Amino acid sequence: MPQLYTASEHLEISYQPDFRVLVGRWLRPVTEAEALRDYADLLAAAHHFEARYWLLDIRRRGRSAPATLAWLLDTYYTQAVRELGAPVRLVYFMAPGLRQEFQQDGLVPEPTAYAHHESFRMNQCITEAEAMRWLVAEQGWG
Repeated sequence: MPQLYTASEHLEISYQPDFRVLVGRWLRPVTEAEALRDYADLLAAAHHFEARYWLLDIRRRGRSAPATLAWLLDTYYTQAVRELGAPVRLVYFMAPGLRQEFQQDGLVPEPTAYAHHESFRMNQCITEAEAMRWLVAEQGWG
């Protein structure tokens, strides 16, 4: 049974102990300031649960602002590995249209860019089942 960590009007964070997965679900689009706080809250929750496998549901949030995306890629993911220890795995669960946008514009690295990184990998999925299968496989269970 999922354990609720925190919830706001725009983000719910829970932990699924049976899969050892931290889940962040955005409930609406967010401002850049909200997104930065949300990612800080996710890292705090990951510390609390000792969770290095995350499912981030961005279907209702949509794309990050360009500055937020740059911060995620240049700072946050490295910080998460440094603070939590390797390996850290994040999977973004998104609407098919957003996944297609990412593939077309190339602003977000494709999951294959991380395939050979032992400390950090990220994936993008359009179904929650696919996202969970990937996280389970990354833990060596699948």
